[in-house]
This record gives sequence, C-alpha cells and structure tokens, in this order.
Amino acid sequence: MSYDTISAKMGQIANNRYLTAIRDGMSVIIPVSIIGSFFTILLNLPIASWNNFIKPYAAMLSVPMYYSINLMAIYCVFSITSHLSKYYKVDPISTSVLAEMSFFILAIEPMVLNKPKAGLAAGTYVSIGNMGAQGLFTAILCAIFATEIVRFFNQHNLVIKMPNGVPAAVGKSFSALIPGVLIIVVSFILKEIFKLDINKILTWVFSPIGYFGRDTFLSAIIPVLLITIVWLFGVHGMVIATPILYPYWYANLNANVTAIAHGQAPVHFMTEQFFQWFVWIGGAGATLSLSILLLFFSKSKFSKAMGTVTILPAIFNINEPLIFGIPIIMNPYFAIPFVLAPTAMAAVTYGAMKLHLVAYTRAVVAWTLPGPIGAWMSTGFDWRAIVLCIINILISLAIYYPFFKMFDNNQLKLEKEGNNEGDISLSEQK
Repeated sequence: MSYDTISAKMGQIANNRYLTAIRDGMSVIIPVSIIGSFFTILLNLPIASWNNFIKPYAAMLSVPMYYSINLMAIYCVFSITSHLSKYYKVDPISTSVLAEMSFFILAIEPMVLNKPKAGLAAGTYVSIGNMGAQGLFTAILCAIFATEIVRFFNQHNLVIKMPNGVPAAVGKSFSALIPGVLIIVVSFILKEIFKLDINKILTWVFSPIGYFGRDTFLSAIIPVLLITIVWLFGVHGMVIATPILYPYWYANLNANVTAIAHGQAPVHFMTEQFFQWFVWIGGAGATLSLSILLLFFSKSKFSKAMGTVTILPAIFNINEPLIFGIPIIMNPYFAIPFVLAPTAMAAVTYGAMKLHLVAYTRAVVAWTLPGPIGAWMSTGFDWRAIVLCIINILISLAIYYPFFKMFDNNQLKLEKEGNNEGDISLSEQK
C-alpha cells in the first residue's frame, strides 16, 4: 500500500464527523480545567507561611476544583453535541439540552434520603462521580445518540413546525419536542426498565484501552508511538488520541485533584500533563530541540531560515510551522527522531516519576507556556520538574542531532549547486 493511500485513509479517519466533534467538543475541558487548576496551584504553593495562611480556607478554595474537572462530562456532553449539531445543521442548543438530559438519566443515579443521615438533610441527592472523567464515554455516546435522532427527525420532517410569526427560539424548541420524546423514552427504558448501567458497560467495553491509562511503562510509550506515527502521515495525532485516551488521563488527574482536596498526596502520574510538559516539549515529536539545532548549528541558508522562523513558536509549543515547513511529514531525515526522541523522553519521565524523583502532575496549566515553566507549575512547583524537562530537551537534542546534520549537509550541498538557495522539495531531498 502506497504512502498516498495510507495518508488518504488516515485523513478519512481524522476527518470523521464523530472524531472531529469529539475532539473539538472536548476542547471545552481546556479552559475549565485550567481555571480549576489555578485553585489547585493556590493550595500547593511551596511556601510554608502561605500554606499556614490558606489552610483555614482550603475547603472553600476546593469548590472551583470540584466544579471544573469533576464535572467535565457534563460540559463535554453539551459541547460535543453542539459541534456535531452544527455539522448536521440542526439547532445545537435544544439538541444539546436533550443530550444532557439523556446523560443524566443514563449515568447519574439519584439517592433519596427519607430522613437525615450522616449530617445530610432529608431529600434527593446525586453523586458527582460519573459527572467527571469516569462518565466521558457515556457523555460521548449521549451526544452522538441525541444528535443523530434529531437529525433523522429533521431530515424526514417529523417535527412540529410553528406558524410564521412565532419567535425562532420558540419554533426550534417545539421542533425538538418529538425527537426529544424518543431520546428521553429510550434513555429511560434502558436505565429503569432494562436496568442497564450504560456507563459501567462502556467502561467494560473500553477496558482494554484503559490499560494505557494506568501508571505503567507501556502507558507512557504506546500513546507516543501512536500519536507520532500518525503525524508522519500528515494527520494530527491528537485527533485520534483524544477520544481514546483523554477519559483515562483526566480520570487520573481527577483522582489527584480529589486527593489534594482531602489533604492527601496525588496518586497518579499518567495524565495528559505528563505528556504535555515532559514529552511534547515544543509540540508533537519534541521538536523544540530541532528548532534549536536549525537556528544555532545550521550551515545551510534554508536550515538557518527555518530555525529563525520556528524557534519562537516552538518555545510556546507550536510546531506546525516546523512540521509543514521542513517538512517533517514523511521526511526520511526526520521520521526516525520524530518518533524516537519523544519515546525516549517518555521512558525517562516514567522512570523519574516511578521512582518518585519528581512530583506527580496535579494541575492543568496553559499549554502555550514554555516547557520548564509548565512542568514546574503542573507538578505543584517542584523544582525537580524543571531539571527533568531540561534533561529531556538534551536527550531530544542528542537524538535529533545526527539526523539534523545529514539534512543540513544535504541542504548545503544543494545550495552550492545553485538549487534555489536551498528551497527544495521533499522529493529532491530523497
């Protein structure tokens, strides 16, 4: 099978409407988790006087943490449904509300207290357990299910249409009534009549993948191989990884946040921040090191120019100019280090955290921060995280260097031969 065929097949997968909606929809987690993590950071500043001062307010400051990461499934239901609805050109608001209700019926179990117990007044309570990362698979299912039902009814005109003059918002609400009845009734039958725990079933179905959410060596290596190899075919690796691995990575982060809120130490290091700050330094493929080599060690004009224009974005973990400018995609010079460098960095980071040489990640910080700063903040201001990040950059530099030299020497040769000042195509490099 040719490269073009493989690339086209991967492109079809990456552009799948469901994967695209899940990827874009789950991006809503980013600002929510960063905001919630800000309070985690406040509770973990490495300053004894500050900790003593903040201790009486710890419970109060934990509230935003609970309403950010611990409720991410609720946010994702609405956001994923909204993106998929826009693809189908159906009303995203009413459809998202229906998906939310379906999610609550299927994933959330109400508990009724007829009389006070353990300090709780009589009433109805719900557990927030499945509202967080544990409920993400159900959130995705409900988003797709509700949107597809609404789309089907709209395409076949099986909706209530209000007369002209009725406000648009009211008309859209009534058009969602008939498909909404089906969505809610089906959800109710599955949960209350057939007594199916959809969340538990989905967790069991995806349990083999869940292995890569544990604190194991393969959990550190396999995602890196998956993401970088897919990237080499021109497909954004996180498009594939997000719906598969985020539920497990964020479940681990959720467990860490919960532990901190109860005055305990974080329990997992296999989180999305593990990869963001210790593996993807400069972006996918750990390409900050390549930008450094291009800028400071190049002899060819083309390589020097690429280093000049890519170094600043790379510092802030933006590497598309480098990936598509060199290009790295299917480039025989850089394919190997693009996969090997982050794999080695993941292995080293795994060892450091497994041996408790570096604190576990416990907060989500903006991914555009420079690597050492982001690593320091995400681990609760552990200075050793800065050291580990720098060590990983040096490892990446060492792995990229011989391949960079071959590339640069070839560029220099072509420039001396008068080949458009080094502006050559990938086919000429080969």
